[in-house]
Amino acid sequence: MNHTTQTQLFDFFERFKNHWQTQKKSLPQAVFEAQWISPCQVGEVENELIFWSPIKREPSVDLSNIEEALDIKLHPSIVDFFCSAYSAGLPATYQNHPIELIQAWNDEDFNLLQENMLAHFMMQKRLKQPASMFIASCSDEMQIVSVLNATGEVQLETLGKGQEAILAANLADFLATLTPVIIE
Repeated sequence: MNHTTQTQLFDFFERFKNHWQTQKKSLPQAVFEAQWISPCQVGEVENELIFWSPIKREPSVDLSNIEEALDIKLHPSIVDFFCSAYSAGLPATYQNHPIELIQAWNDEDFNLLQENMLAHFMMQKRLKQPASMFIASCSDEMQIVSVLNATGEVQLETLGKGQEAILAANLADFLATLTPVIIE
């Protein structure tokens, strides 16, 4: 396990919650959906909103099913990023550019995430691009932030075209540079 990635992820969770506390005097809130319950939810529904807080996944999970299906070994930081916690997506800025970190809200969301991961890897293989895994969406819907599977570097990627720029040497360093924001 890449404890540095997990440590920086949980540090970002704390920064995110503290930002909400400072700005809104509460935990983060999301629209409540009765058919989309999460272990992150805290308290009762108020005005169709639910408070939530990222939580550590227990028991732990992995992405061995994806590794087996694609006959690859995923970079440990990718596994730590997606398998460590339940959380809603996390809006942030990277060098003043808006992004949203992708996380799994519940087990069903985690299953959907894995389906999207498989499709992303298959598209890259078909386009003969280096394997990478998305970790964040960007304001330009054709761009994503992803982790290069071979090296663990974080890159800006244009879907279907490939790498635009290296953003960080690793996921832990990338997470440490993010500034949480509140989207209303």
